[in-house]
Amino acid sequence: MAMTGALVFFSTDASCRAETDRLPTVAINAEPQGGIDSSWLNARVLATIDKMPVGGGYAVNLSASKALGNAIGHDESGKLEIKAAAATPSFCSGAVYLVFLNALKPEIDAISDPNIRLNLIRSLDVNGQPDGKGIWGRWNSNGPCMAMTFAESGLGRSFWDYKSALPGDFLKLWWTEAIGHDESGHSVVFLGFKKAENGEDGIEIWSANKPKGYGKKVIPISKIKHAQVSRCDHPNRVAALLHLGEKNDYLAGMLKRNTTRDEIDKRIALTGPARHPTKGH
Repeated sequence: MAMTGALVFFSTDASCRAETDRLPTVAINAEPQGGIDSSWLNARVLATIDKMPVGGGYAVNLSASKALGNAIGHDESGKLEIKAAAATPSFCSGAVYLVFLNALKPEIDAISDPNIRLNLIRSLDVNGQPDGKGIWGRWNSNGPCMAMTFAESGLGRSFWDYKSALPGDFLKLWWTEAIGHDESGHSVVFLGFKKAENGEDGIEIWSANKPKGYGKKVIPISKIKHAQVSRCDHPNRVAALLHLGEKNDYLAGMLKRNTTRDEIDKRIALTGPARHPTKGH
């Protein structure tokens, strides 16, 4: 598919509708396993946001990365513990990662084998992993970071038609046509559709935003060149994160090259979820 400009999905213009109608929904190849309905998880995501700190500053540096790592751990009983207030200053992918993990805490804590549970919590650590390596390296990479994480683990699905986004969905935004090495983007949680201050149609998001840090913001549609929605349909598959390959070569490659939406769709369509058996869950 040829690259296009901003997707003004609020418009009633036929050409805009035609373009977004052609955008494919990319679903993972995974059998249903029951568990929690996606709308329930989205509600948990929104409830988590309500409890997150406000402000705290924004920074993309080693200090912010270390603070994020210090915010993720386990308590004396071996259950996941998130101390979001410790992760300041914050940055967008880190802020959304904390919300993602906190929303999945019930599933993580429900893993009956304490060794598997602790190994999973340790694998969620942030310690300078490069793009594509481990869970955090996937989530924090350029390109389709959250979408590929969901596809590999079987946690959910991703699609480009963000007219269909639901409050509590995860959203990767790109400010430029480039996706990958030359991209400029933003990882956020989608909250809904709202007018920007200048009266333009926009979307309301939550993330760590410049310059204040944690908080909500309305982004004009004209600023967005691409957007990819990732929805956690199967939180009960969270233990599969423990069995991701050491490195996703495609995401690691985003350090050196750009990609396209067509290539992203093909890569995700060919990516099956981790299917290693997980004792006790």
